[in-house]
Amino acid sequence: MQDKFLMLLPLILPLLGAGFAWLWKEKVRNFFSTVLPLVSFSLLIYFGFSKNVSLPYTSSFFMVDYFTLIFSAVFTLLGAISLFYASSYLSGEKHTNEFHSFTLLLIAGLVGASYSRNLLLLYIFWELVAVSTWRLIGFYRKKRIVRIADKTLLMTFLGSSLMLLGILWIYKSTGTLDLIRLRDIGSSVAYPSLILILLGVIAKSATFPMHTWLPDAHPVAPSPMSAVLSGIVAKLGLVVFVRLFYLTHTSFWESFFILALLSSLAAGAGAFLVNDMKRVIAYSTVSQLGFIFMGFALFTRIGWSAAILYFVAHAIAKGGLFLGAGVVERATGTRDLDKLGGLRKGMPITAFSMTLCAFSIMGFPPLAGFFPKLMIIKGIVDSGHPGLAMGAILSSVLTLLYLSRLMIRVFGGEVTSANSRVKEGKAVMVGSVFLLGLLSLAIGLIAPYFLEYSYPFFAFLGGK
Repeated sequence: MQDKFLMLLPLILPLLGAGFAWLWKEKVRNFFSTVLPLVSFSLLIYFGFSKNVSLPYTSSFFMVDYFTLIFSAVFTLLGAISLFYASSYLSGEKHTNEFHSFTLLLIAGLVGASYSRNLLLLYIFWELVAVSTWRLIGFYRKKRIVRIADKTLLMTFLGSSLMLLGILWIYKSTGTLDLIRLRDIGSSVAYPSLILILLGVIAKSATFPMHTWLPDAHPVAPSPMSAVLSGIVAKLGLVVFVRLFYLTHTSFWESFFILALLSSLAAGAGAFLVNDMKRVIAYSTVSQLGFIFMGFALFTRIGWSAAILYFVAHAIAKGGLFLGAGVVERATGTRDLDKLGGLRKGMPITAFSMTLCAFSIMGFPPLAGFFPKLMIIKGIVDSGHPGLAMGAILSSVLTLLYLSRLMIRVFGGEVTSANSRVKEGKAVMVGSVFLLGLLSLAIGLIAPYFLEYSYPFFAFLGGK
C-alpha cells in the first residue's frame, strides 16, 4: 500500500495543490504552487534511477514505466518553472488564485494521462486538461479573449468527441479498454477506431489542418500559460499516440508521416507571415510538433528514441522562448516585431537565454535539439524515403530562418527611441528564462547518452 501511494504521489500532489490554491494567501500559494510539482518531478527522477523501484509498476488503473517517467517529469518541471515565473509576472493581477489552481489542475491532468492504464481514464484526464486550458487562455476575461478560449475548447472538444467514439468502438470490438490487454490483442483492434482516436490527437496537438486554435490562443494567454500550453499541453496527443499505437503495435506509417510533414512545413511558412512575437513562436510549436510526430511515424527504434528526446528538448526550449517573450513584452509594452529591436543592450541575460532556446529548436550543436533532429532525418533516409527526408530538411531550414528573423528583429539592430531605456525584467522572470536556456544546453550535452540508453527499449520495433 505504501509503495502504491508513493508511486501515485506525483499525481496526487498537484491535485491537492489545485484545491488548496484557492485558500492559501499569496506568499504561501506561490511557494507551494512551485514546490508541489517540483516534489513530483523529484519523485519521478527517483523512480527512474533508484534500484529500489521496480518498473514497470502496474495497478488496476495506472501504470508507471519509462514513458510515464519521461513525459510526467517534463510536465511537472516545466509546470513548476512556469508557476514560479507567474508569481512575479501576475503580481497585482486579479484572479491569481484561479490561475495557480487551474495550472496545478492542468499539470495533474497531464500526469494522470501519462499514468493511465485504462483508455477511459486517460480520456477523463484528457478532458480535465481541456477545461483547465480553456479557463487559463481566457484568464483576462475580455470578450475577444473569451471568444478565443471558447474556440480552443470547441476545436479540441470536436477532436475529443471523435476520440471518445474511437474508444467506445475499441471497447465494443475487444471488450476491454485496458492498454496492457490491448497490447496482447494487437492488430485485431479495429482500424477505424484508431483513426478516430488519431483525429483527437491531431486536434489536441494542433496538427494541420486543426492547428488554428494554437496561434490564436497564445497572444491572448498570459505568458506563463503560453509556456505550459506549447511546452506541454500541445504534447498531450503524444502521450495517446505512444500509449495506444506502441502497445497495439499498429502502424500506418506513410499517411500519418505525410500529414506530420505537411503540418511542419505549413506552420513553418506561416511563421514568416506574422509580426506578433508570440504568434511566431506559436506557429513554431505547430511546426516542431509535426517534426516530433515524424519521428514517431517512422516506427523504428531510431525514430522513437529521437522523437522522445526532441519532445523533451522542444518542451524546455519553447517554454523558455514564451517566458522570454513575456519578459520582453512587460519591458517594452509590445509584441510587435516592427516596434522592437536592439534589446540585447538593455536585456543581455534575456537575449542570451532566448538565443540558447532558439538555437536548440533550430538544431545547433551541442544544444538539445541538434541530435534528435539529425537522428529523425537519418531515420527517414534509412527507411528508404530520401524525398521525404528532403521535406524534413526543408522544415528545419524554415525553422532556422523564421527563428533567426524573430531573434534579429527583437534583439538585433539599433534600439528604437521608445525602447532606449528598456532594462532587464524582474529577477524571478529573467531567472526562469535563464534556467530553461541552460537546461537546453545541458540536455544537449547528455543527448548522445540518452539516445544510447533509450534505444534498447524499442526492440519491438525492429530494424534501426
